[in-house]
Amino acid sequence: MIHDLTRPITSGMPVYPGDPPVQITPLPSPPWQISALHLGSHSGTHLDAPRHRFADGAGIDEISPERLIRPGMVIDARGYPANTPIGPEALAGVALQAGMAVVIRTGWEVYWGTDDYMRHPYLSAALAQMLAGYGVAIVGIDAFSVDSTVDGNDAAHVALLGNNILIAENLCNLATLACGTQYTFAFLPLLIRQADGAPARVVAWREN
Repeated sequence: MIHDLTRPITSGMPVYPGDPPVQITPLPSPPWQISALHLGSHSGTHLDAPRHRFADGAGIDEISPERLIRPGMVIDARGYPANTPIGPEALAGVALQAGMAVVIRTGWEVYWGTDDYMRHPYLSAALAQMLAGYGVAIVGIDAFSVDSTVDGNDAAHVALLGNNILIAENLCNLATLACGTQYTFAFLPLLIRQADGAPARVVAWREN
């Protein structure tokens, strides 16, 4: 079974504060159906490239396809209060390996489309640094950001992107995956030249 962890792109969908609004406009061109797309590079489920935080960092087009398909697992970080940091304790008893994808399940995806979605828990600097120390390849989360959206800080982005670790945000449907179980994840962003990030289709499956 393929698990789709992607938010559909729709007009008026929630976006990170200050990001461009999403608008899909059908264009009259009978008999063909064509639409104009207006959106940001971090609309919906998306992948952050190092260039998102570091001007001289790698862009989304410089990431090889091999880096985007990874073994990984979901970490259960549910139960944290709104806008609070998730500490290294979330990794207690978890056997991580270099090159893995690590997806943090806060449970906050249930607030999508409400003001509460902005008040998600986020990665503490210590947790982000620990993940970087393990040498993981990608860190994902079911929220607007790995950092606090309310406070607008950037410690997790700096720790991860500064170590060339990609970030996937606005994941969903994580309840369909068993926490602590190994899956293969595919994070497939649009190939946009020199982009700081891009909307992505993210899926996961168990190997036979």
